[in-house]
Amino acid sequence: MHRALAPLLALVAGAAIPDWDGIAPPARPTRLAAHGGALFLGTDSGLYRRGPGDARGWSLVLASEPVVDLASAGDELLVATPAALWMWTDARGAVQRTELGAGAAPLALAVDAAGNAWVATAAGLFERAPDAATFAREQSLPAGPIGSVASAGDEVWVGSQGALFAGGAGREFTQRLGGLEPGWWDLRGAVRADGLTLIGVASGLWRIDASGARRVELGVGEIFRVAAAGERVFVAAENGLYAYRAAELGSGGGRQALSGAALGLGIADERLLVATERGIAAFSLDAEPVPPPRPVAARVDHRARIAELRRAVLEYQQLAPERLAELETRTRWAGLYPELRAAAGLDHDREWDGDHNTTFTTGALHHLADEDRNGKHAYDAAVTLTWEFQDLVTPDHALDVSRERRLVISLRDQVLERVNHLYFQRVSLLAQRDALAQEDARRAELELAAEEIAAQLDAWSGGVFSRLEQSSPLVEREP
Repeated sequence: MHRALAPLLALVAGAAIPDWDGIAPPARPTRLAAHGGALFLGTDSGLYRRGPGDARGWSLVLASEPVVDLASAGDELLVATPAALWMWTDARGAVQRTELGAGAAPLALAVDAAGNAWVATAAGLFERAPDAATFAREQSLPAGPIGSVASAGDEVWVGSQGALFAGGAGREFTQRLGGLEPGWWDLRGAVRADGLTLIGVASGLWRIDASGARRVELGVGEIFRVAAAGERVFVAAENGLYAYRAAELGSGGGRQALSGAALGLGIADERLLVATERGIAAFSLDAEPVPPPRPVAARVDHRARIAELRRAVLEYQQLAPERLAELETRTRWAGLYPELRAAAGLDHDREWDGDHNTTFTTGALHHLADEDRNGKHAYDAAVTLTWEFQDLVTPDHALDVSRERRLVISLRDQVLERVNHLYFQRVSLLAQRDALAQEDARRAELELAAEEIAAQLDAWSGGVFSRLEQSSPLVEREP
């Protein structure tokens, strides 16, 4: 469907089907931003611009360098590349390089609600107020590499070396989360929606409220950008574009709005703009892309789920059959492995002999002494390899392992029986809860009992049960 951008990709009102820009991107997109009534597309080979009504396609603005981030700050569009920070203004009609300092290679950009611009660099975090001409380094953070930055309203979040920091203009940055695995501190956006702060990272979302921070694994592949409109949250990810209601994130209440990798995300003129390798797609925000979820009957393959849970429990409790099988194999052939013995010695021998004589010669008395010394040093070393071939005939070690195996098997059966009982007890409680009316007070009691069992299953499996619930909840929801 070929259409001019007037304004910025028109869409049939109320439709949930995207309107596609027929002109393909000139290279693989990395970022998308709407600025000054035009679209700017960052790619792995440069920055491109598309003005309103421009039927000629994309115009090259900055060549050769991959664009790592874009951010609109008032009249300026900030452009971060590995080599430098650039700025575009409509009045100038071109990009201009901005110096930050020695070694301050830009890594990410953010603009907070007050218009303060933030740049994460290899030499620290830099800030510029709306009325300032230059950037200054934020002193409350170390001068080392700051990998990413994102803003949620007037609050600014920073990701650096396994930790997330929060602060803002005039406020010092303090660590909010630490000891994070790779993928959980590389920021991809931050939004405030429905009273929550949602921090997008490469592997999922952090849901932050008054009770603390909760990690939400969406199961949509690597996340590239996060945006919000009202109480709706949009996630551009490796597997497509997904839409959620903020209050229900983590409960499986979202839907896929677009398949294929969604690499860039922006909002302009009540439209959600999505950059893909195929082109730019636009959704009307007047439409309702995320209808209220309605519970339907559970359609979960309990046999497959309980099998995966059992494997996780055995591995976490170190009761997997492979462990004893490997030990049995090694003890069965123990007689073929030699016993190594090493010895070393040192022998030191000293000998001394002396003789004294007295003579009278030509009227003088002479004392004569004779002395002889001798020393010997001897070193020796020995290495001995001993094979006990009788162990191949009478494998005592194998018999000991066999007895231990019977005890482990008995323990394993008890553990699996307990896990099976807890799992299906929880299924039964959830079914009883769903059979009650929404206003029935017993629903809360059943819900609490089900959560208690979920915590026990997490303890048995090292948290695998919760990850299974997030990727495939017991109660699925219709889109």
